[in-house]
Amino acid sequence: MTQLDDIIEDLDAPVDERDIIEHERLYNEELQSKPVVSSQTQFGYAYVLVKSPYDNDIRKGIRLLEELCQSGVDQRDFVYYLAVGHYRLHDYTPAMKFCQRVLEMEPGNQQATQLLEIIKKKRKKDAMIGAAVLGGGAVALTGGLLVAGAVVAAGIAAVRRR
Repeated sequence: MTQLDDIIEDLDAPVDERDIIEHERLYNEELQSKPVVSSQTQFGYAYVLVKSPYDNDIRKGIRLLEELCQSGVDQRDFVYYLAVGHYRLHDYTPAMKFCQRVLEMEPGNQQATQLLEIIKKKRKKDAMIGAAVLGGGAVALTGGLLVAGAVVAAGIAAVRRR
């Protein structure tokens, strides 16, 4: 297994549901007791949501990370996990954009560089799968038309013999 395979496995591995519940509890407690949730608590909650197996959770995590990006606090981690969230939703264009933003903030950042490479490979693979599905559909359609044509020809020949 290559280093990129290990990273992909980590990116695709969902967090434990109990972690999501615990971070949600902490987030809600802070939301109730303070005028503003701390960036640390919000980031912790956003992180587990982005790593959730559920798309709606991932989207919620992305929204929380976007809010954090507007706060002006250390944004590199926020932007990186925005890339991870979009990657996990298969939204590769915004994921690549956020990787590029991390690299603008911190040129040579290995996490962003590796994630960008993974995204490019996934896009290429998905495009090839899409092309194969389209090609297979065209072959099936063509084959179906040939069979239909053969049936019609056989019917015409049978009628002419009578």
